[in-house]
Amino acid sequence: MKKRKQCQQTMFMPATRRPRRNPKQVMQNFALIKKMGNFGAKAFTLVEVIISLLFIAIILAIAFPKLNNILAHYQTITTVRNLVSDIQYTQQLATKSEDAYASYEIEFKPFQEQYLIKHGNQILSTVNFPPEVDLVDTNLSQQGMREYLTFTIQGNPQRAGTITIQNRKSGKGYFIHITVLTGRVRVATT
Repeated sequence: MKKRKQCQQTMFMPATRRPRRNPKQVMQNFALIKKMGNFGAKAFTLVEVIISLLFIAIILAIAFPKLNNILAHYQTITTVRNLVSDIQYTQQLATKSEDAYASYEIEFKPFQEQYLIKHGNQILSTVNFPPEVDLVDTNLSQQGMREYLTFTIQGNPQRAGTITIQNRKSGKGYFIHITVLTGRVRVATT
């Protein structure tokens, strides 16, 4: 029985005892910690958290209007690029067509803020403008008829014209010019 007790003591109790601390040294350690302040603290106070959140809110309040204008500008640029791409796509469809009488066209609807890509009477695609972008006008119509851009089988547009797009927030305008003989598409800004 004695052997068993001895075994348990060595198993659960450390072999060496921790030396007693000198009370003077303990007080010096407390003084050192007090000098360091909250250097060893692992948590934030409520005041620190509120000040940090207030600082972030002020920065966001200053940056948000600028961010909103940047987003509107980006949407306008993207819309102009997509329109130019759709004009070139429709031109390519017309050149691939084997039917000399079938027309590929883009019909513009400024009041509805959209345009349609059509093959004859069949609508291939409908594109709506974002709210920040305005399809101001085109000069593709003849005597008040519908505004459309038609391509021949050679890929040439039947009429030259300009499509005007405007950013509603900044007022900056973009002009998409289409030439008659070559079908070249150019973008100019105001």
